[in-house]
Amino acid sequence: MVLFLVADGREVLQDRLFMPEKGETAMKGKNRKKVFGRVVTALVLAVSMLIGIMASGIGEATASAATGKPKLIRWESMGANQIAFEADLTNVTGYGTWVVYRSLSAKTGFKKLDTVQGNSWTSNSYNMWYTFGDKDRVVCFSQTSDIGNDVVFMDRVAVLGRKYYYKIALVGIDGKAIATSNVIACRTKLPKPELTKCTSTDGRTVKLSWNKSDKAQGYIIFKNDGKGWKRFKKITKGSVTKYTDKNVKTGRNYRYRVRAYSKSGSKVIYSEYSTAMTATLKNPTVKGQYSVGSVYGPYLNAQELVQVRRAVQNFKINYIKSGMTEYEKALAAFNYIRNNCSYARRGWQYNNANTAWGALVYGEAQCSGFARGYKALCDAIGVKCYYVHANGKAINPSHQWNMVKMGSKWYVTDAQGGFFLVGSYTWKGMGMAWDTAGLPTCSKKDHSKGGFAGIIN
Repeated sequence: MVLFLVADGREVLQDRLFMPEKGETAMKGKNRKKVFGRVVTALVLAVSMLIGIMASGIGEATASAATGKPKLIRWESMGANQIAFEADLTNVTGYGTWVVYRSLSAKTGFKKLDTVQGNSWTSNSYNMWYTFGDKDRVVCFSQTSDIGNDVVFMDRVAVLGRKYYYKIALVGIDGKAIATSNVIACRTKLPKPELTKCTSTDGRTVKLSWNKSDKAQGYIIFKNDGKGWKRFKKITKGSVTKYTDKNVKTGRNYRYRVRAYSKSGSKVIYSEYSTAMTATLKNPTVKGQYSVGSVYGPYLNAQELVQVRRAVQNFKINYIKSGMTEYEKALAAFNYIRNNCSYARRGWQYNNANTAWGALVYGEAQCSGFARGYKALCDAIGVKCYYVHANGKAINPSHQWNMVKMGSKWYVTDAQGGFFLVGSYTWKGMGMAWDTAGLPTCSKKDHSKGGFAGIIN
């Protein structure tokens, strides 16, 4: 079975590697492969895996006699201009060179899209093997250093909105097909945007943010005030991914969702709807330390603390579901703050960047703001959490982070730096040190499910 990537960050793969924008030069040879490895590794860290491909088998440079036929079994649009399809090669006993054919018709007009050699592979540290076709139109993925029993072929030069038909063939040294697959029908789709923020921090407006959809020319926002969904606002630029709704009333709840659109010739193409999210303008009730002098920001005033509490309330409504584990809650808070807060490069003294207000309301913070904001989220969802400051022995004595309890053990989490549930060996290895008085003992080892890191931009 192949698990295709359906997650934020797909456009990173698209923009950094696959199809260069007009005026740019496509990456070639070793440089392209090096960048590809780094991009895949980053995506694996962010969403667990790019494509989970299994199987084994040994590829040879030339094909031998084959029995059985390759079978194309599933596909997915991987961006506006890319289509990936899985090939089950279990019944094929010959190995070697594969030719990918594409057509706009199910029965006729098939032309060679690219040729993939069976003995030219590159890997990254997560055991993801990949190889490019001779014309760079196709890239092939496997979990082994050859074309094994299951592989994924990705067409990198598809056109948005078109329906394509594919087949693959194993060819011999004379160029003749030895085994040819069935035909599979695929269509490029506009990637679905997802709301990353849907919150009201002042009780008078709702702020929405969503991830950019590859090749989108704009977005349409839909709103439900309790009387059904209505088309509410059209955004006419694909680069705009934020909107503030001022047409709301205090004390009420509103639901939102968004979809991308793009024109292909005379046809308008729409993405699927994003997952709906709720914004509440009611008085917040989440638990936490919201008195003046709070750890969330010692000099925040009462009004700013209410705004923090409103932001936390909206986070809890949208991201914390019944039955979630302790780990899932902590991870949801970690992902939320990283997706909705950027690093305040101007300095900690601007826009409360060293407080939870900066992280959760303004959307910019330094390490102290990330740590205080993460604690506010954890306090509201029942995850035990401490705010921690480095001491003079640390490589950066000003750095701040959190300690989070998972089960019976405590781990370091640094939302600004991108470290989630790492142990003291990892953290001290990064040059960090802290006063342990009044704090629980940190686990020496990373959490079995956590321990990953990725620097935030």
